[in-house]
Amino acid sequence: MFTAFLIKYAEIGIKGKNRHLFEEALAKQIKYALKRCEGEFKVPRTQGRIYVDALSDFDYDETVENLKTVFGISGICPVKYVEDEGFEKLSEEIVAYMDEVYQD
Repeated sequence: MFTAFLIKYAEIGIKGKNRHLFEEALAKQIKYALKRCEGEFKVPRTQGRIYVDALSDFDYDETVENLKTVFGISGICPVKYVEDEGFEKLSEEIVAYMDEVYQD
């Protein structure tokens, strides 16, 4: 179901003009950790965010466990990309997902 992860980091976010160097180092360590996982991944960085995009099938639990070993990661958020078809379609998908995950 999930096709990507948003990687959250803590102290790197408060760095100054050399922040990009720390982000690059973290992305490099993420790539290294993902080599132990089945599947193919891409690690793009955009505007203070680091993502892990799955390019092929992967084992979710194995991937998360390997990402947890990377020093500097404070959170791993699963992401599902959807086509932009307007707010109404997005809200329908979110409500359907919430009904599926949270039966109560």
